[in-house]
Amino acid sequence: MQQGGEAMAAGNFSAAIAAYNTVTEKLPKFAEGDSNLGLALEQADRLDDAHTALEKAIELKPGLRGANLFLGIVDYRQNQFKEAETRLARETEIDPYSAKAFMWLGVCRLAEGDAQGATGPLDKAYALDPKDEDILYHRGRAYMLVANASYDAMFKVDPDSIRVHQVLAEAYAQSYRNQESVNEFELAVKMAPHQPGLHEELADQYWVVGNMDKAEADYREELAIDPYATTAKYKLGSLLVLNQNSAEGVKLLRDALHADPGLSDAHYYLGTGLMATDERQQAIREFRWAIAADPKNDRAMLAYYKLAKLYRGMSDKADEESAMQNFLRMRAEEKQRQDAHSVQVARSRSELPVEDPELAAVAQVQAVQ
Repeated sequence: MQQGGEAMAAGNFSAAIAAYNTVTEKLPKFAEGDSNLGLALEQADRLDDAHTALEKAIELKPGLRGANLFLGIVDYRQNQFKEAETRLARETEIDPYSAKAFMWLGVCRLAEGDAQGATGPLDKAYALDPKDEDILYHRGRAYMLVANASYDAMFKVDPDSIRVHQVLAEAYAQSYRNQESVNEFELAVKMAPHQPGLHEELADQYWVVGNMDKAEADYREELAIDPYATTAKYKLGSLLVLNQNSAEGVKLLRDALHADPGLSDAHYYLGTGLMATDERQQAIREFRWAIAADPKNDRAMLAYYKLAKLYRGMSDKADEESAMQNFLRMRAEEKQRQDAHSVQVARSRSELPVEDPELAAVAQVQAVQ
């Protein structure tokens, strides 16, 4: 058994098979020997022999952990999906903490064309092991197939409905085709001008493409429709702060944070507004909260830059230097990540475009000069 395990770890499946065969010959009632033999045979692509060995292991010891999982994988590889599903479901009963068993059960249902049925076991697999890349991939694929099926049905009902334009707009936004997203949202808004959420989504896209006046107008329209739309209030407040209307922006941001303290990025924009109205101590407090909420994100980096400016105005050299060092450190780390690889991440509903750190760095150099 030890020799077989070492051979498996080294990828020498023929040696592992020979070792496990010796075990099964000497101990014909030892289920673990047949189970390991089956796994080695499966790795060597001897699927029929693997099936025989694993069936024997289960016959010898029906509750043996792993045997039904491996047999289910063999069945899956042989396109025997119903048999595989039965085996994998049995493994989840024997070992309810086996993330791989739940994952393979979901994968099997995907192969059977049952994306909806696959989401349950894949969710369970994700709960057990949320960092497994295979689980993340298959779970994402299952939900994508479910979503696509729902959207296909929606298109068939009415290919020119408001929801069709809305989902197209959201899809364009996710793929960074922002002007096309704007076009679809504008159509949706024309069709349903009082639909909650639409004006906010359109305003988000106006912001991304740089049309700030239209973004402001649609955020205001959203709040006219739904005065309790906290994220719209937060975004409008942030936009006003950045567009030199700090007094109104600060009020909106305070209201948004009061309604939802979880809007941690609002602290950065509130600090920016308070900085513009010369409320320095309160601005420092907000920037510190923004950094504490997520010390590694881009707004934390820019919060350090603005703290440095505040401390300079207060002639606090030590704190100014500390804040600027943190800004430059984080900027260098960000630059290194950008040079290593380019990653685009879809924004969540509460996220806003981040100011360009390069421009902040240039502004700092100019200020020093």
